[in-house]
Amino acid sequence: MSGAIKLQVGMGGLVAKITLNRPDKMNAFDREMLRELGDIVRGVSDSEKLRVVLITGEGKGFCAGGDLEAAKASGETSNYLGKLATAFHNVLDTLAASPALVVTVVNGPAAGGGMALAMAGDLRVAMPEAKFRLGYGRVGLSMDGGLSWRLPRILGLTQAQRLIFTDPEIDADEAQALGLVHQVTPASELPTALQSLVESVKRQSRGSILKHRQLLAESQGRTLAQSYEAEAITMKASAGGGDGREGVAAFVEKRPPNFA
Repeated sequence: MSGAIKLQVGMGGLVAKITLNRPDKMNAFDREMLRELGDIVRGVSDSEKLRVVLITGEGKGFCAGGDLEAAKASGETSNYLGKLATAFHNVLDTLAASPALVVTVVNGPAAGGGMALAMAGDLRVAMPEAKFRLGYGRVGLSMDGGLSWRLPRILGLTQAQRLIFTDPEIDADEAQALGLVHQVTPASELPTALQSLVESVKRQSRGSILKHRQLLAESQGRTLAQSYEAEAITMKASAGGGDGREGVAAFVEKRPPNFA
């Protein structure tokens, strides 16, 4: 096992910043890195005051996806990549269950699983240097990281097909135009943008963030009538919880809420 630190974690106020830290490998992930990332995500999500989990990359790249050199060196490429995909999906499931808002800041190239990780953000920010490419077909592999589910929902089927079958490189401006990212922000403006985001998020309950993410994720498999039913059930559950009671009381009493 390598002694190199493959992830950096910084906790500041309501924000946990996770930095992928293999710049010599364009932050490609191996099994060890994914195990560590899963543990970190679970740990920071358990923090009661945390409101934002920010994921970015060290150096010139965001993430090149799975470490194919490590897979080849293992002598069992198929098993290695199969287990790597499963571990990656477990990390993404953990992120999806977090009551904190997940923000991905794409600071450079994001390819393959790196693009999938970027798309897992509730809010996705690209720096002007960001580049996006699937790249799976170029190495004879199929996509992972939930891209077959996310891309049609984010882009629509037609654009998803274009990205999958023609495999273009998408720059930051096109990524914003397509809806892959919500905004393009230079590094010099990131601190101000993040602070503004935190101010917005801290006025909401963590439970609401998680419930909204779940409703959005499940909406595509429901009819409109089923969505009404799911929203009504979730509304009742929210209203019966501590944050719901506090939020309604604060609104009626015209004061800021004091969420748990």
